[in-house]
Amino acid sequence: MATQTHPPTQTATAPGVQRSGILVRVVVAFGLVAVLSALIGVVLSGASYEPAPGGLPDAGPIVGWLLPVVGALTFVCAMATVGWLLLAGFLDPAAGKTTVSKRGRTALLRASAAAGIWCIISLVAAVFKLASILGIDLGTAVGPSTFITYAWDIIDVRTLLICALLAAIISVGAAISVSLNGTTVWFGLAVAAVAIPAMAGHAAGLGDHGLALVNGVAHAVAATVWVGGLIALGATVWPKAETVGIAARRFGLLAMACVIVLVASGIANAYVRLGSPADLVTSGYGRLVLAKSALLIALVAIAAWIRKRLLPQLTGEQPRRTFAKVAGLELALMGIASGLGVALSVTAPTRVAVEFPTQAEALLGFVFPAAPSASSLILGWDFDALFLVLGIVACVYYSIGVARLRARGDHWPISRTICWFIGWGIVIWATNAGLATYAEVSVGIHMIQHMTLTMMAPIFLVLAGPVTLALRALKPSPTGGRGPRELLMTGLHSTLARFFTNPITILVIYVLGLYGLYLTNVFGSLMSSHIGHIVMTTHFLVAGILLAYVAIGIDPKPAPLPFWGRMMLVLAAIILHTFFAVVMMSSTTLIGATWYSQVRPPWLTDPVRDSMLGGQIAWGVGEIPTLIMMIIIAVQWARSDERESKRRDRFTNDHGDHELDDYNAYLNKLNELNQQAKK
Repeated sequence: MATQTHPPTQTATAPGVQRSGILVRVVVAFGLVAVLSALIGVVLSGASYEPAPGGLPDAGPIVGWLLPVVGALTFVCAMATVGWLLLAGFLDPAAGKTTVSKRGRTALLRASAAAGIWCIISLVAAVFKLASILGIDLGTAVGPSTFITYAWDIIDVRTLLICALLAAIISVGAAISVSLNGTTVWFGLAVAAVAIPAMAGHAAGLGDHGLALVNGVAHAVAATVWVGGLIALGATVWPKAETVGIAARRFGLLAMACVIVLVASGIANAYVRLGSPADLVTSGYGRLVLAKSALLIALVAIAAWIRKRLLPQLTGEQPRRTFAKVAGLELALMGIASGLGVALSVTAPTRVAVEFPTQAEALLGFVFPAAPSASSLILGWDFDALFLVLGIVACVYYSIGVARLRARGDHWPISRTICWFIGWGIVIWATNAGLATYAEVSVGIHMIQHMTLTMMAPIFLVLAGPVTLALRALKPSPTGGRGPRELLMTGLHSTLARFFTNPITILVIYVLGLYGLYLTNVFGSLMSSHIGHIVMTTHFLVAGILLAYVAIGIDPKPAPLPFWGRMMLVLAAIILHTFFAVVMMSSTTLIGATWYSQVRPPWLTDPVRDSMLGGQIAWGVGEIPTLIMMIIIAVQWARSDERESKRRDRFTNDHGDHELDDYNAYLNKLNELNQQAKK
């Protein structure tokens, strides 16, 4: 009897699994390119490991050579995490209005895995960084006594530990999340985790530390989002070519913004770190900058070709393969650029640290200004890149929205546009004029800046109706899913929006910006770092916008207050503000002493009196804007009653006054009953 033989069993591979394997291999290949580029860049720049001379502390060759490798791997994991979160929450055309699609759920699981690896590598990077800074071997650095004693006190190590914690939270959250709102939260945390290590950049002490910090963060975030978005876009091409056009348009806008940020921040970073233009050619750091610039130009050209030539005809198998090849080339160039960026981070810049005549001026980062005058306060200049760029971008996008409305024949009041420009003009002036310089050495002048940002600028910003403009200018999602307009609508009706527009929450935030800041040590601590200064300034602006938005804003609100409630909210804010001013004026101690006692200029002879002046300014300057808000509420209330009266008149003319007729019928019935009673 012949034995029947069977061919070897072949296991079919599902297309989704195959695509998943392809994407994983692409990310791994990207990581290898980044690592090799980082090592080559370190060698070319002259920053490769060399034993410390003269018996100085040395971490050894393992730390010296692997530190850039670990940095590159951290960056790759961050890009992969951000990319898959982008796909799940923003770029996926199949996503619903509240939940992710099947593809989005797969992307979330991949993001969870990438974030888990990101967490582990960040912890490893923290150990390597600690060993490098202290000049000890890895065994000593990882020891509990050394790590616990020193890790949190060294800012470079501390930021990596915070990054690892955020990555762990993202890993767990993405693994169990199916909602778009949750995905948005994890994406925000991922961007924050990318930004935090960039805040500890080595260029912060080279002068222009504020510009260096802002540009370092912007550069890291823009690069991560661009590369991650390209990975996400590739994930939409292979499963369904007919939907890639929608994802490509969404990513195109995002990529355009990233390119602009990368170019601007790259130029600013080169300015901050290079001593002279000649250093671009003569120094290792400069040559790396030139190499990155050339790669950026090539990437922009490839991206432009893909968007204009390839994506419009991406409907067949051959165009998809062409896209894959071009996107692979783009990812390879991005990998090289990422590796060179890591090499730059461990290469010493050529700009010489600024020497200041006193320790106080070294803390400030600039020479003491002359005694303040009206011209120096109003017309002086203290460049703040963050709020200047933020204000310009806000005005540009507002103008685009107005132009879009007018192009289709819709009306938008010119007064609102004027209010928007005035509001941001005030913000830019308060953060970039001479006022900002003097605010760092004088409590009284700082209080003028605070009142301007919290009380004046928000009045104009909320009267401009930016949310209403955005809702009218943005187009609905073509797939019925969640586009920019849908995101805005979801945010307006979210629990978070209702919480932050609750009057109690607003007053708590408002009080924290007064009592919780100035009457504690928090004020001095925030003033001592540029990051703290940004946080404080942002708080001033946000707290004022929330109060003005609920009280006098013309945009739609999650739970609008009646006009009498708005009056009570502003009245409560005035009372709290006045009592705070009295406390400051009565104080016999210096407010923010941990900072202002160290940076006192020669012309400031009585710092306690300067604190009392701050209280007087808080009382005098702060009350005027609140009075203006009360007047605006009264006018809006009167106009509302007038509109309601006109509406009732129109309804009565068209349908009759049913309430009056019912009341007259009621009186007639009472009269009849009275007549019957008399009989």
